[in-house]
Amino acid sequence: MSDETIWGALTEQADVWKALPVVRELSSQLPRNNSRANSGVPGRLQHMQACGANIAATPLRLISIVQMYNQFPSAPIGTPPSEAEWGAWVRSAQAVETAHRTTIAWLRSRMHGYPQLPAPQLAPGTTLTASDFSYRLQWQPNERALGFRNQDSPPVGEILQATSAQNRRLSESARTVAAALQASDEWQRLEATHRKLDDRARVALREARARLRRLLAPEAINAQEIRSLHDLHHYREAVQEREIKGLAGVARGFSEAFECANGLVENAASDAFSQLLIYGAPTKVSGVGNLELEPGTPRRASFTCGLDAWLDPGQLVQIDDPLVPEICRVTGVNISLGRVPDRVSVEIINGTAAL
Repeated sequence: MSDETIWGALTEQADVWKALPVVRELSSQLPRNNSRANSGVPGRLQHMQACGANIAATPLRLISIVQMYNQFPSAPIGTPPSEAEWGAWVRSAQAVETAHRTTIAWLRSRMHGYPQLPAPQLAPGTTLTASDFSYRLQWQPNERALGFRNQDSPPVGEILQATSAQNRRLSESARTVAAALQASDEWQRLEATHRKLDDRARVALREARARLRRLLAPEAINAQEIRSLHDLHHYREAVQEREIKGLAGVARGFSEAFECANGLVENAASDAFSQLLIYGAPTKVSGVGNLELEPGTPRRASFTCGLDAWLDPGQLVQIDDPLVPEICRVTGVNISLGRVPDRVSVEIINGTAAL
């Protein structure tokens, strides 16, 4: 996310969503927001988090995670939720996730060239289109045929049980976010490279998509003897990265521009927005030591902090060090069992210092 305009728009949008009862029901039961995280709905979610489900990182994309981990036994301690209590929370989570994914699809429809985007990343079976599992925020199979391009706001008011006044604010905030994205460097670059596509580049992109369709077909993946969902995701990632690096000229420039533009939507309008909405302002982290800034883009850093600073991957933090005035997103936590402080890895988010 390249400038503070996007962050201002996302903060305003989060304030609008926070006023909705269905969002408050989802939020209030998440372990980080609930003091009784050893029983009821928070206890079950905490147990899923302990089993490896990253509940805290993607609070607006929980349904597939919950369905997967719901097959595990309930938390061994505390009182489990009643079926009615659990069912009510799941329905709230489902409604919010559906509205969020619809909003993301509508935002993507504002990309230049949509829905005819010849990006290799949108071939069947990639990390952005796989129907079984992906760490990415997938494009749904029929997303580009829903006519979002012709709608002036995402149709989410009914899903979120919003009043007429709340629905107007939902629409206004979505349009503000869309305008900020369209003005970003990433989306401007996508538009510029899309306009440069000629027949030769389009043929190269079409052939890359055909190869990806073949290489990532179920029978081709089954032949790899992949042992875990984690390995499956990274296999798909490696295959599509190899195809994109094999492109040249305008075709490769467009593919890389699409990755950046789509990544901005995913990182800002989904990941960061979900943290602002569900958990509020970034967590202030003091007592930071051994700060190391890493070269490259995106900017990254790592540091140590006291054992009392429990941080989750995906969490937004403001570290107490003048070298990093921006907001950061936690990408990894090295948990120590002794007296050595934890080491935390973060991605520095550009354009947030003023916030």
